[in-house]
Amino acid sequence: MSKRIVFSILVSTLLGACALDSMLVAAQQVNGGSPSAATPPAGSISPSRPEPVPAVASLQPGSDSAAAQDELEPESAVKPDPGLSEEVVAAPPPLPPCPADDGGMQSRVAAQICQQVRAEPPPTRIAVQNRELRKLDALIPFYGQRNYQAAWLDRRGRPTAAAAELLGALDEAGQDGLRASDYGRDGLKKLETALQQGGATDARTLAEFDLLFTDAYLSYGSHLLSGRFEPRKLDPEWAIKPRSRDLARALSDALSGGDGKIAESLRDLAPKSKGYTQLREVLQRYRKVEQAGGWPTVGAMLGAGAQGPQVRNLRARLQASGDLTEADASKNPVYDKAVSDAVRRFQKRHGLGETGTVNGATLTALNVPLAQRIRQVELNLERWRWLPDEFGSRYILVNIPNFKMNVIEDGKPVMEAKVVVGREERQTPTFTANMAYLVMSPKWYVPRSIAVKDKLPQLKRNPQALARQNIRIYNSAGQQINPSSVNWKAVGKDNFNYQLRQDAGPRNALGGIKFMFPNPYNVYLHDTPTRGLFSQNQRTFSSGCIRLSNPVELAEYLLKHDPKWNRQTIKAAATSGKQRVVNLPQQVPVYLLYWTAWVDESGQANFRGDIYNRDKSMVRALYQDSAAPRSKGA
Repeated sequence: MSKRIVFSILVSTLLGACALDSMLVAAQQVNGGSPSAATPPAGSISPSRPEPVPAVASLQPGSDSAAAQDELEPESAVKPDPGLSEEVVAAPPPLPPCPADDGGMQSRVAAQICQQVRAEPPPTRIAVQNRELRKLDALIPFYGQRNYQAAWLDRRGRPTAAAAELLGALDEAGQDGLRASDYGRDGLKKLETALQQGGATDARTLAEFDLLFTDAYLSYGSHLLSGRFEPRKLDPEWAIKPRSRDLARALSDALSGGDGKIAESLRDLAPKSKGYTQLREVLQRYRKVEQAGGWPTVGAMLGAGAQGPQVRNLRARLQASGDLTEADASKNPVYDKAVSDAVRRFQKRHGLGETGTVNGATLTALNVPLAQRIRQVELNLERWRWLPDEFGSRYILVNIPNFKMNVIEDGKPVMEAKVVVGREERQTPTFTANMAYLVMSPKWYVPRSIAVKDKLPQLKRNPQALARQNIRIYNSAGQQINPSSVNWKAVGKDNFNYQLRQDAGPRNALGGIKFMFPNPYNVYLHDTPTRGLFSQNQRTFSSGCIRLSNPVELAEYLLKHDPKWNRQTIKAAATSGKQRVVNLPQQVPVYLLYWTAWVDESGQANFRGDIYNRDKSMVRALYQDSAAPRSKGA
């Protein structure tokens, strides 16, 4: 049976991930196993910088007899994804002509609305009373479908109960980390009050009132549905398609549904996931603490047996955040077991070493201002609004700032592992894809960027340096060469025409197993020989891929319904030195997310440091018109 391995050399820059940990490998295999049956995509991927298609060279048959025994990865699974094509949006139906003015108030208002929204070509900007309407994509078809009739006025030109209901709904925007002022709530209230008192009778003013209320509903609804900004504008690495809904239809249904339907329809647009609703509750709780005066500053590192005013401050601080539940904690000046236990709870919630003493890192986290924590919760509520409605009944979740992987089944975590993620200059991207197969005893195809930056200097010092790492060198024809036959001192970035491949084994950079969920970033989960890094609290050490602390357990879970596989057979395959591809019977969605605040399964609010400074960019965009506390690590 003949097999041909085709190498593709990745060029230029990193997409934030394992473009630096693995090279794209296309393979052709005769009579090979087919990939696992595809499931619906876990989410949409839209790479910001697609990889160029590089030149291809082939290893000569027989140049590596060991490779001839390996099973090859599916060709379709490792091709660069050109990215999703732009969604084809159907052209909106033509708008009806403006209604005739029959002399009545309703027709005059409708005519004024029509003059504002109906034009050829369709308007891209409409300003009403010095306020620019923001949701023309939904507002124009909404009025076209109702023949330009006012939505928030009765026959006499007075605001309906729906208008008052919208104002009440806008008052609740803060509960979701949004701001009523973004929708002109105070100005709308003034207009509504004036009209209720008979302050305007001309059709133009009434039409402007209606347009402003409609735009407020659509803008608020859009923000509840999919966030205030398009995710990629705030987080360039975000590649998950947000939720979508026909907002014009939602408003039409709410207006025709009777009392209470405006507020209900808006609540229905917000995420329903437990993670969102719990984080929303944290926001309300922290705001109550803020209204009560906030939490005190702790002025010194403390430990068991300490006494005095600083211990009182510590007790009050821990009580304010719910870590200490004594009735009147601030009166007791002693650092006792209750305080030690509360400090451990606090440390666990903040990803710190659970020592029970207030060391430097714990002191820093205790003294993060409450306003900053509130802002952190608001930012992560925004991230939740960027996510799909459902993750699936079973999925793998990696929260990058938490350095943890969880397997979720039927809404409950069934497995957890520590992970190592990308360094700040080689960040792990945020996206979702479906895990399709595992590779046991994988070989590592060293990317050109790593080969030139890291490996070439080693070859210049000692041509046999890579041999000790079990890395083979191939020329541009795909033939293995003796590294001593090359004058490496004369080789540089521009004339490095070699391919490097590390054999499977205990020193292989990918360890014994890699878990493949094909994606444009060439990111995957994998084992690692560098186990000591998992003992550190902050684990940003990789080139973008995700190193896993318990790969055998994850493989065992994924293959538990296949009688051929158990812990022993997995360990044997992972250490055999022969590459083996194992297709999953059912693909599993994988989510790589970036949450710096969330609620865990026990209902505790967790906070983590902004390891990639992504919170900072969100603060600048979301709160550019207000003073924002500087984001710091937790």
